[in-house]
Amino acid sequence: MMIILTACTSGATTPDSSVTPYPTLDAVQVSRGREVYQQYCATCHGANAEGAANWATPGPDGLYPPPPHDDTGHTWHHSDRVLYEIIRDGMGDPLRPNSPLRMPAWGGTLSDADIRAVIEYFKSLWTAEYRRWQWDETLKDFAPTPTPP
Repeated sequence: MMIILTACTSGATTPDSSVTPYPTLDAVQVSRGREVYQQYCATCHGANAEGAANWATPGPDGLYPPPPHDDTGHTWHHSDRVLYEIIRDGMGDPLRPNSPLRMPAWGGTLSDADIRAVIEYFKSLWTAEYRRWQWDETLKDFAPTPTPP
């Protein structure tokens, strides 16, 4: 007896499992984030999130000027949690513990929703590749922590 097996397909393609899907942007959030950014962030980071001049070169004090938040900078390297904490709590020089804040803490001024909207605005400035990479970084914050053997 011979059995013939066949497979049926609907013609749809299977998504590439090596590409993590990422959330679509909320246009209302992006618009609100741009408004908040213009009011509170643009003075230092540039009207178009382009960063300060020579942002990749340390000044005479050894500190770097404010970076861009578009995809020419490194904002997209950080998870949503890290970006949120930097905006909320401010940031000193990561290489100098207990250094004064280089970026002010906005947690007393901006609501949680405003901070999240600013992050959504940043994401609208990144390429699809960088958004996907950043989303993978964000997902790592939710991964279970392995327990030692």
